[in-house]
Amino acid sequence: MQKSLVIFAFIFLVLTASCGFEVVYRDDLKQNNSQLNQSNHYSFYQSELSAIKIKKTRDKIDQQLKNNLYDVFNPDYIKVESKYFLVLKIDKKTLATFITATGGSGRNKIIMKVDYELRLIDNQQKIASGTVTATDNYNINSNRYGTFVAEDYFTVNLTEIIASNLRNSLINDLIEYHRKQKK
Repeated sequence: MQKSLVIFAFIFLVLTASCGFEVVYRDDLKQNNSQLNQSNHYSFYQSELSAIKIKKTRDKIDQQLKNNLYDVFNPDYIKVESKYFLVLKIDKKTLATFITATGGSGRNKIIMKVDYELRLIDNQQKIASGTVTATDNYNINSNRYGTFVAEDYFTVNLTEIIASNLRNSLINDLIEYHRKQKK
């Protein structure tokens, strides 16, 4: 009986103890921003991410990344005036990771690195810059078309991962930018 009471007390303490978790999307700046309409029910950072315009490019991978970024920046398709300009530079490499007995590649690794720079549209002041990287690998088939399809599939998946990671990086960058502006 004594032992079960001690175990229950320990479990109760563990469940009620705080681990220091802090919400990333907290709206503590919402009241301090006079540009944000108070009747708007969207969070401050959702409005900030929706105000990012991405530089146009013509490459297929760039277009896929741009579309994925717009999907994660503005999933509710809210209309806000553009305040930021995002410039992306994509570097994609395909490397052999497994060499077969005949000397051919049996498995390829795709490394996608995206350098980004976020600027204010008004005065082109640089707010943030950084790099986001993602990797994946796939088997090489004897069928060339199958290998092409696999590489294309994994490239599209990497653009989705990069878009999500870039959104998280930009949220952190915007938090730091607004903290500096607040001081």
